[in-house]
Amino acid sequence: MSVGFRKSLFGFNCDDVIEYIQSSHKKFSQKETQLNEKINALDDTIAKINAQLDDVKASKALVEAQLKEYTDKYDEIERLSQNIGKLYLVAQANSKSIMQNSTDNRDIANREVEKNLHSIDNAQESLNTLKTEIMQTSNDFVAKVDGLVASLHTAREQVTRNNDNSRELAEQFENLLADVNK
Repeated sequence: MSVGFRKSLFGFNCDDVIEYIQSSHKKFSQKETQLNEKINALDDTIAKINAQLDDVKASKALVEAQLKEYTDKYDEIERLSQNIGKLYLVAQANSKSIMQNSTDNRDIANREVEKNLHSIDNAQESLNTLKTEIMQTSNDFVAKVDGLVASLHTAREQVTRNNDNSRELAEQFENLLADVNK
């Protein structure tokens, strides 16, 4: 580091040394100023980065809160979907049971309908038989009543004829008696 001071009687030239010191001081002051400015700039940058970091932390906290909310919703949806799945399986089992009961009830109802139809057929046959018997009995009764009416008519005619004969005979008898008494 030889600066190049001039020599003097007692060593180096004072002016050169002072000038060197002043120049060095000026350089170092400038350098210090530059470094202080750089430090200030870096402090500003650090402050901005810290503000951005705070923003990022706040965003991170917000994202974590949203993630927790979405995770909770996902868990809730997962529970709901499991419950819906269970309900679906129960509903499916119930529907199968209902369908089986419906089929069984339909079979029972069909058997009862068949029994009722058989009973109706038997009742219809019985009624047809009864109708035939009633018609036969009615025809027999009408025939007997017609016979009775005819018999009564014949009896009336006979009575009328007998009355007429009786009158004729009585007239003849009276005529004879009158002839005899004469």
